[in-house]
Amino acid sequence: MDASLKIIVVEDHDDLREMTVEALCNLNYVARGIACAELLDQTLQDFPAHLLILDLNLPGEDGISVSNRIRKTCPDMGIIMMTVREQIQDRVEGYVNGADIYMTKPASIKELDVVIQSLSRRLNFQTKPENVFLQGSSSKEKVEKLHAYITGTKGKLPNLHDLAKQFGISLRTLNDLFTAEYGQSISAFINDYRLSAAHEALEHSDIPMKQLASELGYSHVNHFITAFKRKFSYSPGHLRKT
Repeated sequence: MDASLKIIVVEDHDDLREMTVEALCNLNYVARGIACAELLDQTLQDFPAHLLILDLNLPGEDGISVSNRIRKTCPDMGIIMMTVREQIQDRVEGYVNGADIYMTKPASIKELDVVIQSLSRRLNFQTKPENVFLQGSSSKEKVEKLHAYITGTKGKLPNLHDLAKQFGISLRTLNDLFTAEYGQSISAFINDYRLSAAHEALEHSDIPMKQLASELGYSHVNHFITAFKRKFSYSPGHLRKT
């Protein structure tokens, strides 16, 4: 498979989720994190992952139920359960409900990396970096392709480390080139672009505020509302009232 191994981390502890995702990206995986099972189906539509790293003690639908459901709908997906539950009956329940690997917390990133590599070999995944934008492109062409890529995402925030890997340039260099060409950093451009996309969506649809915030990559609807007010000087709810 000519692609990076894509991983979704389902973990409700914010610091642990962010730390795990960052560590996986540093190991050249393409990883995203979500805080609950309710976000998983939509995330899989936008980000067709090869592997889940799944906590069991989740709000709403728990990890055992998620694993059982995903194993039925996506039988080829790798599932690593990573949890504080360490009793034999917990392990048995995990494997019965679809886990490929059952790990107890705290687990080191080094151990997790080895487990992912082992599982990827068994599932016939390859984990080389995804350089889909590299061939035959100058630095200017890459930056133009990056601009086109961002504006084609409907405002959803890509992971900047993932972008740097895809374009085969360090994040700092890519950001400097983008800023020189478009007068804004990548993050600033994406922030303005997705807020403009949100403004248009609120004006022309009845999409729920929470759903819109999630689709645009905000971790919480309050973060979206704050950013929107900072840019437009009025709340997104103002558009609904008018």
